Amino acid sequence: MLDTSWSKHLVLNQFFLTSVLLVSLVLSVVQSSPSFGANPPSAPQYVEPMSDTNQVAITWDPPSSNGGDSLLNYTARIWTVPPPTNSAIFASCTTTQLGCIIGGLIAGNVYYVDVIASNSAGAGAPSAVKSISPGAAGRAPTNVTATSDSKGLLTIRWTPLTSLSAGVFAWYAAEVFTGMEISAGSYAGFCTSGAITDSSCLIGGLKLGATYYAQVRTYSSLGSGFPSFPRIKVIAGSQAAPTASPTPTKTTPSASNSAKATPNSTSKNGSQASPIATGLASGMSYPRNVKVISLSKALRFSWSPPKYTGGLKIIGYRADALGGSDKLIHECRTKAKVFTCTIKNLEPKQVYNVAVYTMFAGKESPSSKIFRVITKS
Repeated sequence: MLDTSWSKHLVLNQFFLTSVLLVSLVLSVVQSSPSFGANPPSAPQYVEPMSDTNQVAITWDPPSSNGGDSLLNYTARIWTVPPPTNSAIFASCTTTQLGCIIGGLIAGNVYYVDVIASNSAGAGAPSAVKSISPGAAGRAPTNVTATSDSKGLLTIRWTPLTSLSAGVFAWYAAEVFTGMEISAGSYAGFCTSGAITDSSCLIGGLKLGATYYAQVRTYSSLGSGFPSFPRIKVIAGSQAAPTASPTPTKTTPSASNSAKATPNSTSKNGSQASPIATGLASGMSYPRNVKVISLSKALRFSWSPPKYTGGLKIIGYRADALGGSDKLIHECRTKAKVFTCTIKNLEPKQVYNVAVYTMFAGKESPSSKIFRVITKS
């Protein structure tokens, strides 16, 4: 006679084993598959290499699209010839952060840099390629200080360089951030100074009472050097003596959120790189109420005159758009009584950093508030 209890036990065991196999199969499929609906991310934005004697710090912004998966990895690659190429990658680094440092490079050689973002669906397209020459892009200025007047206008000072080891001097760029550890969204403003003997520039349009951290970089015809370090802490609107920010536990290069200065050149669409200002006007002399409207391959600017001119005569205004794959500064200019202009022939669906300046005889104001705008198709 058949033992029914044993038969039932066998059936239950078979059911249990089958269930375990099915659950294991489902789990293996889920673990090996990309996130539901995810696509590869778009290319990282605002890639910028900064060089020291034999190393390069590379920073970037996140891609405009993460492909539906917020877990991103980045790979920064260095080549000895411009990609795309069949040549092997010379060096690389992989990180989840927005920057990394690659050493072991040869001072004076020219290298080419790009960055790729990847998620569970795979790697996206590479960023635009940037070139850099270690040890030739200009040393960081020293003795950097930052002070503020009661209206929040920051004065950034430094000891100028006496010479460059290689390349042709382009300008100094002073930048301020909202945090000591630079991250996406922390960039707050910048100013430039166009002579190697210059030792200061002014940054306006900041929030009164807010804390900022300042650094200065040297640009040459061969790119940007490392920023000054440590970054300097200053409170907008406070006239107290500045204090140096504490040294971070990890030496992270400046964020790619900063505006990317580009040596003067002419783009393929006819826009020209912005000339270096001969000086900066003091006071709250930047344009107010700046508005930017995105058009088809164009940006339309409007603004109000500044509250204060320091007794200087306004001769006009200049609107800048920095970004796109060519990384040039595109601009439009107006006369003193015209408060709108349009920058045309831009790339479609590209992110641009934009700002407006007041132009005086031989000087210009600090920038207005800086916006990020995407052009239409």
